Amino acid sequence: MFELLPGVGVLLPDGAGTLRFGTDEVATREALAGLGRVRDPGGLDAGWMCTVQWGDFELTACAGGGRRDPQAGDLPMAEVVLSRAGPPRRPLPGRAPVGRGAPGPGWRGPAAVPVVLDGIDLFGYPAAEVLEALGEDRHPGLRPQAAVPGGYLPGISFRDEPPPESGAPDLARYEDMWTTGRDDWQLERTGSGYLVVRKGDPPMHLLICHDALADQVVANMLAAGVEVVAG
Repeated sequence: MFELLPGVGVLLPDGAGTLRFGTDEVATREALAGLGRVRDPGGLDAGWMCTVQWGDFELTACAGGGRRDPQAGDLPMAEVVLSRAGPPRRPLPGRAPVGRGAPGPGWRGPAAVPVVLDGIDLFGYPAAEVLEALGEDRHPGLRPQAAVPGGYLPGISFRDEPPPESGAPDLARYEDMWTTGRDDWQLERTGSGYLVVRKGDPPMHLLICHDALADQVVANMLAAGVEVVAG
């Protein structure tokens, strides 16, 4: 079980300890190593980012700052993203999403591993029921990803504090993805949106920890004619 601890971080399963907000890259990687092999997903909107898979979840820890920061590894861990891993069922076309932003993959059943906040299993019930149980006064650092109607949450992000408006990431940092470097990227159609993928062997999904920014990046890539492939 993962337990989200406001003001602290995430209590990890299997006795792996607590992933704490404010730790540097080395300490974060050491904590995640208790769950499995730690990978670098190649994100561009954080000073550093690392990912590990546990059960049917992928956990990504993100720092603040940008890739030009000379001491990026010293930046504190600012956000945790928990996403369902594995092939979801396709969402129903033409239906409005539940939650924030563009809908993610159409998960139609509960996760095998509980993710708990204030006694509520965020992935154990349909998204609409979870959001109702959390209420309007839920922790401001919790950002559920949008789910298809009747579906379960595809992922959440969790911060110690809500992201400040003045600290919003700069879209210009990604401009080469739809201009000079667009041949290095492609969009993977999921049936409910798009995943940004860096071409390679193997290809790497780019995780953008800010929903609005992710939507802008995808929109610019589509407008520029970046290659779209089937998911």
